[in-house]
Amino acid sequence: MSPAGISGMRAAAGDLIEVARSLNEAEWQTPSAATGWSVRDVVSHVGCLLELLEAAVGGEALPDSGIERLNEVMVAERRGWDTARTLNNVEKQLEQAITLFTPLQEPSIASVETPMLDLGTYPLHAITDMFTFDMTTHLRYDILAPRGPISRPLSPLDETRSGPSVSWLLGGIAKMQPNLAGHLTAPLALHLTGPGARNVLIRAQAGTLFVDPLRSSDEAAATLTSTTGDFLAWSTARLPWRTLVTIEGDQSAATTFLDAINLI
Repeated sequence: MSPAGISGMRAAAGDLIEVARSLNEAEWQTPSAATGWSVRDVVSHVGCLLELLEAAVGGEALPDSGIERLNEVMVAERRGWDTARTLNNVEKQLEQAITLFTPLQEPSIASVETPMLDLGTYPLHAITDMFTFDMTTHLRYDILAPRGPISRPLSPLDETRSGPSVSWLLGGIAKMQPNLAGHLTAPLALHLTGPGARNVLIRAQAGTLFVDPLRSSDEAAATLTSTTGDFLAWSTARLPWRTLVTIEGDQSAATTFLDAINLI
């Protein structure tokens, strides 16, 4: 289960809303680091995604579309909304989502698998991990400097925000990119340092990827070392991995995998 996901989601939402409330109209309209989206679009996207997953948890059928295409359509539909309406909707959806998603951490249903469009199938408790990741990464890498256009003070990533975000990405390595296994030529150890630190082994078997806790007996062709904060950026292709990841071992196997990974 991921009870930490609720805490992470609350903290990430608080960060996003605090920054959003501080923006002037020119900043809202500024192009973000998310290609084709303004800062307002990025904030609006959070409300859209919350609505979508709330509906799905409530039993409604999800649209027959990939997540990225659906994101674009939903954000475009709301570009006519003014700033107040956009922010009010995000705050409203966050309040509703926390109420709706909290019971998903209960042991009786936490591990029930549910499809999330083309992202793969995940246990229900992972929904809060996804939103912790989504808000944390959009705010810190698409809205705020140095990668984004807005300068605001923000506390460094901590365990509360980083732990669920890392859990979401590690869970997605085997699911978000169906062809990624073809780019893994040998097992790789991933050593993530800092808040939410993890040590995992990434391996392929019969065309399927597996991400498991690293054991002392595991043999890896290379070890990839990165901070958890940097992992959020390079695993989603927001920043180049070459400046953020240290490789010890088989450079070719590591490079082939790192060049291919692009999580959502």
